[in-house]
Amino acid sequence: MKEKIAIIYGTRPEFLKVFPIITEFNRQNQEICIVNTGQHDSLLTEMESSFGIEPHHRLSVQSLSFTNSNLIAKLINELSNLVHTENIRKIIAQGDTFTVLASSMVAFLEQRKFYHIEAGLRTSDIKLPFPEEFNRRVVSMTADINFAPTSLAKQNLLRENVSENHISLVGNSIVDMIQYVIQKENIAVEYQNLVFITAHRRENIGIPLQNIAKAIGQLAKENPATQFDWALHPNPNTRKIIFDSFEQEKPENICFTEPLSYLETIRKMAKSKLIISDSGGIQEEAPSLQKRILILREETERPEVVSCNCGVLVGSDIEKIKNNFNLIYNNPQEYIFKNENNPFGDGKASERIVKKILE
Repeated sequence: MKEKIAIIYGTRPEFLKVFPIITEFNRQNQEICIVNTGQHDSLLTEMESSFGIEPHHRLSVQSLSFTNSNLIAKLINELSNLVHTENIRKIIAQGDTFTVLASSMVAFLEQRKFYHIEAGLRTSDIKLPFPEEFNRRVVSMTADINFAPTSLAKQNLLRENVSENHISLVGNSIVDMIQYVIQKENIAVEYQNLVFITAHRRENIGIPLQNIAKAIGQLAKENPATQFDWALHPNPNTRKIIFDSFEQEKPENICFTEPLSYLETIRKMAKSKLIISDSGGIQEEAPSLQKRILILREETERPEVVSCNCGVLVGSDIEKIKNNFNLIYNNPQEYIFKNENNPFGDGKASERIVKKILE
């Protein structure tokens, strides 16, 4: 049986960053095996369809009754079987989910080559964010090649005694993806009186999210000519906190929406004057869209977005959120981020990754 290369993903953010790599393999007429583990279900299937991708395998591992340990066990079992039945010799996975952790463990235990896309992101605390920080540290130890998106990510790996022979600095494939989408969909970057908001991370659930909602409510009252579009997350806990926060009064210029498709999200961000979010993916996308972002976290594993002056860490501090909003929002010299300062690369990451894997 012919030896195969597998690209494995299970969530929407993973798909976004492997899609340009799949496209590059196809451009080079290289046969690959595409595997969707099913960590995210309907939302991911919808995205695959919109970008014309049909996986060779759908594993459907997720269950509402699963613990994290159950999910890992199920992933390892399913992927191990697949590796043998399909004679997969090289495994490619992206990011810091349980899908990438299980993929790396199976590759190591079954003695397959493993390639980690977006390696070397770190915070100072293995539990923050949980469980992603643990996942990516473990994955780096097993990878044959760690594809680092930035020079800082590469330095993080070297500090952990990962050999330079196992590191390749390539840029972030999300830049490739955004360039593809902007060109394909003919999306223009504008600066309308619009603020785009998302908030969903575990560490913000509870009082932090209440404070974020309070800050947004106050800003909406103080800026009645500005539209605040808040894209909600499916998580019922985050929704309840947000809705309860505006139970007494919701300014008319705050609009809650259901989760947006990727294309809708990019269009919305492209129109916005400012983004407020705790999303890691949006932190990476903002520079390519020439937007500033207020980061609703105390620490980020993407400090490049802060050091290049695209993002500002505001956490859930009401005054920090409001003060930085007021500093940036009404000043074109502040809210327009110059694209040439993008720390995440030039849009050729997927080309470099595929070249390295095929060598």
